[in-house]
Amino acid sequence: MTTSDDSWSGKLRLIGDLERPDHTFLTAEDTCWFFGEYTPRAGYAHSQTNGLINNLKKPINTRGTPQWKYKERAIATVATAIRRNLNAGSHATIVPLPPSKLPDAPDYDDRMLQVARSIGQGVDVRDMLVAVAEREARHTIQERRDPEELRKSLGFHPSGQRDPAPSRVILLDDVLTTGCSFSVCKAMIHELWPDAAVYGLFVARRVPQQMDPADWLDDLGQ
Repeated sequence: MTTSDDSWSGKLRLIGDLERPDHTFLTAEDTCWFFGEYTPRAGYAHSQTNGLINNLKKPINTRGTPQWKYKERAIATVATAIRRNLNAGSHATIVPLPPSKLPDAPDYDDRMLQVARSIGQGVDVRDMLVAVAEREARHTIQERRDPEELRKSLGFHPSGQRDPAPSRVILLDDVLTTGCSFSVCKAMIHELWPDAAVYGLFVARRVPQQMDPADWLDDLGQ
């Protein structure tokens, strides 16, 4: 049972001046949207968004178990939300951000590609960014991200580099954390298509955990 449902919105919200400081690598020139606000380490029952993200991230080894249906349901929920908000006249190309695992890894999870392909017919989805070196998943590392190291771990998938060159690209990912992956992948898109406008679309943005006032008062008493 969730304790809060106001974390999720069926309509896309823009990362603005208030939210941008929470995402170190974003600049005022970046245009990014999100549906919900995810609170790390709070558990799936904390909010509707937390439950959705945790179900979306269910590991591959849950396939064939009763848990798998929740992952499939989360994929469908996100795809439906995007479809309802997608401007049919925008002719945007959707590029999922790549998983941290190599494509031949047993725990490789292409959940965002599945989301993109579930949005609907007529959507230009290009699976063109891929991990070429193993790296830790974003939610498991605490230190500051290194854009240069991240770029070395990513490459282009030939099957996604088809004509025509798009004028608008939407980079699709599950959770916006520091914005490092978005920044690096945006630069990669511009390597191929320098004239394309590149945007970010996230299921949720990570929100910083607020200190409990009681903890703050305890600290003052020490």
